[in-house]
Amino acid sequence: MFGRNFFRNAVFTAAVAAGLVLAPQAARATVLNKSQMDEVLCAGKKMQLFYYYFSVPRDPQVENYGMECRGTKFQIAAPKWLNEQIPPMASRKVWRDPAEGDLSEAQVWQAPVAILYEFFEYTKKTFPVEYKGSAIPPGLLVKEYSDIKVRYQMALDRVYRARLASSMQGRGRAVLSYLDLINKEMDAMMDAIGRSDSNSYAKVVMAISSLSQDAFAQMLPAEPRRTDKNPKPSALDQILPNLFKIGGLLLVFFGIRHYLGGDEERFGHMIADYLVKTKQWKEAYDRQFIQIKVQYLVFVPIGVFVLAGILTFNIWGFIMLSLMGVYVGLKTPMKVLNFLKQKRGRQVDVQLMDALILLSNSLKSGMDIVQGFDLVAKDLVPPISDEFGLVLKNYRLGTPFERALEGMEERVASRLLSYMIRAIVLQRQVGGNLTKIFERILENIREESKLEEKTKALTAQQKIQSIVVGLMPWVMLLVLFLFQGEVMAKFYFQPLGMMVLLFCGVWIAIGMKVVQSLGNIRV
Repeated sequence: MFGRNFFRNAVFTAAVAAGLVLAPQAARATVLNKSQMDEVLCAGKKMQLFYYYFSVPRDPQVENYGMECRGTKFQIAAPKWLNEQIPPMASRKVWRDPAEGDLSEAQVWQAPVAILYEFFEYTKKTFPVEYKGSAIPPGLLVKEYSDIKVRYQMALDRVYRARLASSMQGRGRAVLSYLDLINKEMDAMMDAIGRSDSNSYAKVVMAISSLSQDAFAQMLPAEPRRTDKNPKPSALDQILPNLFKIGGLLLVFFGIRHYLGGDEERFGHMIADYLVKTKQWKEAYDRQFIQIKVQYLVFVPIGVFVLAGILTFNIWGFIMLSLMGVYVGLKTPMKVLNFLKQKRGRQVDVQLMDALILLSNSLKSGMDIVQGFDLVAKDLVPPISDEFGLVLKNYRLGTPFERALEGMEERVASRLLSYMIRAIVLQRQVGGNLTKIFERILENIREESKLEEKTKALTAQQKIQSIVVGLMPWVMLLVLFLFQGEVMAKFYFQPLGMMVLLFCGVWIAIGMKVVQSLGNIRV
């Protein structure tokens, strides 16, 4: 008997000693740190208050509830819409359960919220003893967590099947989205517990805590009134940074102006070069029978980009957009001119067959080539009538007919028209049957038209792909700037972000060229 009692006392003493030694170690080995535990406590309090909001009758303390979260004390006033919506929701029966009977709309909403509160209560058991926990490893709570997961899924399905998305004056849809995300996080939590992954478990618990508080925030019309000593920034504190940014932009502007004005000779050369280019551009547009002020094509893009740079209230954004505006403004006249020239050339190609038929018939009837040009200028419509009429006008003013034809070839970007002009010039120099030549050109035009239509159909996909490859990144960048302007500006309106944009622009241009080259057909 004595030996048996001695053995029991020894085992008990060893167990107590082991407990005294291992208990502090278990407390230190908790999976959540202090800030994470504060987040869990805060989420549990808000879920408890969320549940009380749907209770009828409601506790008077809920009307102005004092709460402390993450070391901050504040008062949460019950939303005014609760007084109007909760009584009807408590009386409206939306679900029939075999065990619980008829459930009201408010009770259906309370079910997942109550289960979330229970989840946070179980999570608090993993806290160390000094934080009023039991220091239980998450793996030992797998049965409780599994039961919570199943019941939460059933409660959430009940809300969906009751079609409560438009409940609470439309707040139900937003709350449901957060509750659905919590359900997915619970799946990840069970996987983390099964793998004994404490880091993943902590991340999932924090995600559920954050989503629960976001769901609770949907009930409130605004942020809770804070009672700590951290006042909001005044209007002057918000305006002063923008004023300094505007002042910096003005200093940059006047600095550039002083730099250009200080070197009058360089500034004079720049103005002279610009005037020469403007005159050349104007002559090129006049030759395309287009009356336009080239200055508008230059200064309008520059002004738009500079204005956009000023509105960014960022010095790097202003510099980047201003330089882009200067580049676009200087390139716009030639780009527009080339586009209009190619468009006019395609229009001439369409009319060229009719013009050749008229010229061939006029030659067969005994007229010379000049009279045939006159017939085309009178009978056809612009743009080909304008071009043939200009050739006749230059010829009658003393320009050799061959030189007048070369001028038309320079003005019109048409390969087929060049064939006709070279045939006429060769015939006038060495002789030959021009009618036969025109008939052969007509046959070539018909065959090339068929081939061109076929090649356009075969290469249409590559052309569209090149356009999409070039435009979609910039379209998405613009959309992100519209919705997340501050975040995007913090990165792109600095030297590193500008280098990234330049790098992306170069490689996008290379990609467009590569995709376009896939559609090129060499004959």
